[in-house]
Amino acid sequence: MDKNIEGVFPTIMVRYKNQNHLEMNKKIIRLLEKESFVISPDGICPDQTMTNHLEKVKEYSDFFDWVQVCLNDYKNSFNLQTEKLKVSLCWGNRATKNSEHRVHCHPNSFISGIYYLNSTPAPTFFESPILSKKTGIVVLSDSHLDANILVNPSNEGELILFPSWLDHHTRPCPFDGYRYTLSINVMPVGVTNPGTHIENIY
Repeated sequence: MDKNIEGVFPTIMVRYKNQNHLEMNKKIIRLLEKESFVISPDGICPDQTMTNHLEKVKEYSDFFDWVQVCLNDYKNSFNLQTEKLKVSLCWGNRATKNSEHRVHCHPNSFISGIYYLNSTPAPTFFESPILSKKTGIVVLSDSHLDANILVNPSNEGELILFPSWLDHHTRPCPFDGYRYTLSINVMPVGVTNPGTHIENIY
């Protein structure tokens, strides 16, 4: 029997491991502890830093230098037709015991990222963008044939980059202490899609 299995309309997620994360993450957490946070009024959602532009704060510059190396690699790996990828927004998240981050995506952004500052038993859940998988017939399988959710563990020192339209969330998890993450939005910079009918300057 001739058979060829192909992935159709895949969604790409890229993981980068920060080799210097032990010292860098301790430093970032110390900096975040000095930041002002917007406290969730219902006590369910994670607290978020008042500033959404941590990338402009010089004390975090070592981290964002590393992120830029990752973005350069991402751009080159997929031969993206833009001059550069650049962080446009970044804020810190501080989740407490039993808190959760409801399903959301990141509008006004091209690529988004999550950087895990500490390891916790609270993963990030990514939902399938294929609407028919949410409304169609489901037949259970041991394979990934009809997988609706990707469970991404909270691994300290890992940056994951994904399309900003991809829905994701966390669920309540009974762990002690804080779950610290950085949320990152990325935009193309300069002439993008040159020489085409969708050329634009960002």
